[in-house]
Amino acid sequence: MNALLPWQQEQWHNVIDRLRAASLAHALLITGPRGLGKNRFATLLVKTLLCETGIAAGQPCGQCRSCLLYAADSHPDQRIVCPLEAGKVIGVDQVREASRYLTQTSQYGGYKALIITPADQMNANAANSLLKTLEEPSAGSVILLVSDRPGRLAATILSRCQRLNFAPPQPDAARQWLAGQIAPEQDADLLLDLADGAPLRALQLVEEDIFPVRLAVMKELDTLARGQGNFSSAAEHFLKIGVQQTLYWLYNWTADVIRFLSSGNEHSMVNRDMREYLVGIAHNAGLQAAHDYLQYLNETLRVSERQLNPQLLMENILMTWQDMFLRPR
Repeated sequence: MNALLPWQQEQWHNVIDRLRAASLAHALLITGPRGLGKNRFATLLVKTLLCETGIAAGQPCGQCRSCLLYAADSHPDQRIVCPLEAGKVIGVDQVREASRYLTQTSQYGGYKALIITPADQMNANAANSLLKTLEEPSAGSVILLVSDRPGRLAATILSRCQRLNFAPPQPDAARQWLAGQIAPEQDADLLLDLADGAPLRALQLVEEDIFPVRLAVMKELDTLARGQGNFSSAAEHFLKIGVQQTLYWLYNWTADVIRFLSSGNEHSMVNRDMREYLVGIAHNAGLQAAHDYLQYLNETLRVSERQLNPQLLMENILMTWQDMFLRPR
């Protein structure tokens, strides 16, 4: 699963050209929306750096000693630093150990590569420790920082990296690639719309079979919109799905309600598989109330990762959905 993706060709040729011209910086920030294969790109680049003929050929050979060691996850000249647990930060000890590794001599006389992903999950001490390494890089070391949210990185780190940006591919190209990965009866256009045009996110929706779960959430919200249901049990259900995922769906559904209320055209909705529910909700909601709720969700998304009581957070979200946004039918 490490082959170059079709929409990564331009960035790949850019990096290979820099390598051949010996102008690639020791630190590269690989950034762009989630679901474009940035980690996959970083992994392929490391394999190419370590391959005995990779830079000359523009891709790893897969046959040399370095490629075989990498395939066996035993190459001594590469490291990956990531959170030790889902939802946790990258700690200073992880970065310090990686920095010590970079100061050591390459086992095979070539590059030493380090991937930090997601780089924006480093805590302040870890970021400061990395900054020292970026300021005084070891010869032959390459650090790849992968981030969906580079705005969370310190300006001092950003200024010491060459930046490689990824954007969603053109709709036709994304649709063509995705159609080759899914069953014919699945709606590639809907999947891409739900994934903000990111093909790997769209494919993940299929692999996780998210549509039945998503429909169950919508039905529960519709029940609450009618002034029925139970906030606590609904919150417990949604917490099992995940705060961020539920907030993301709520945000997108509310945006669709605003689109419908603004245009009067139900075909303006992105979540067209939820159109029946969303139109019913919209008929009992005011445009200003919808905008207020969208702003509330936006603010909640910013603080949700620091919320100490997710059950209370979710109950408040659902009560606001009913009390501020909708009128019981």
